[in-house]
Amino acid sequence: MKRIVFMLSAALAITALPASAQTQNNIKRIGVYAENGEIVLGEASTALEVEITVRKEQVVVGPYARYAQKYLGVRAPLVDKTSYSIVAADVRLAGEQPAVSKTPCDCVEVASHVAGSETEFARLLPNRMSSIEQTPEAAAKQLAGDIFSLRRHRMDLITGEAGENVFGAGLEYALKKIDELEQAYLELFFGKHVSTTVTTTLPVRLSADKTSYIVARFSESGGLLPADDLSGDIVLLQITPGATVYPQSDPRGKVNYRYANDAQCTVLFSQQSLCNTILPIFEFGRTITVVAPVK
Repeated sequence: MKRIVFMLSAALAITALPASAQTQNNIKRIGVYAENGEIVLGEASTALEVEITVRKEQVVVGPYARYAQKYLGVRAPLVDKTSYSIVAADVRLAGEQPAVSKTPCDCVEVASHVAGSETEFARLLPNRMSSIEQTPEAAAKQLAGDIFSLRRHRMDLITGEAGENVFGAGLEYALKKIDELEQAYLELFFGKHVSTTVTTTLPVRLSADKTSYIVARFSESGGLLPADDLSGDIVLLQITPGATVYPQSDPRGKVNYRYANDAQCTVLFSQQSLCNTILPIFEFGRTITVVAPVK
């Protein structure tokens, strides 16, 4: 009678979990056994994936940057600059989809009006009224004059001073082209801002005697780096086993099941938590023995 009661309680404990969780995430049969006429070697291990999203911010100095204050009254960046930042992180079971659907993050955004180029700038047309080659400062002065001219033309169009034949879709198109041309000229002074966002997935294989894993390193000047690159600070995966309640084993049992531990998985950088979630980890779980396989 005691044996029947124990087997029933073990069966209820196992079948209380969803079917997918029993076979994949929370409980697995382990050891050598026959199933569907085949010999199976059942193992229970956990593989995690840490996903890190990094944004690269790049400032590309304009060719006339040093003349911006003189001819436009505003200082421009004078030195190219690149910096990196971690903008998101996630940890999950290997092969699982992110819990929250996200837009693909491998993308480049360029604050520029030269299509398809991160470093190329618009060409300023030479002064065709003179055969004398312009110095950079003379070209910058001409460019500044063209910018102010574009602004005057825009105002004339808006106020109707440019003529009564420009209206409707034609006016909208003209204003759009003036805006694009002005921005292309302005970036010759103020440069470009290139923002690149890349998501990297890093596999982590766990072991029962280890709760901390260096998954990568990171620096503001170098971005995401390999785990063995000492020039960056550590991106750490910390696993804290939880107080999971397991069924009792039957001393007469011969069938083994491995229960996962509901462990807290935290990704840390500079002592700050980037993400935190509870995942079933077999390495910190417990093996339960029952008399017969539970269907």
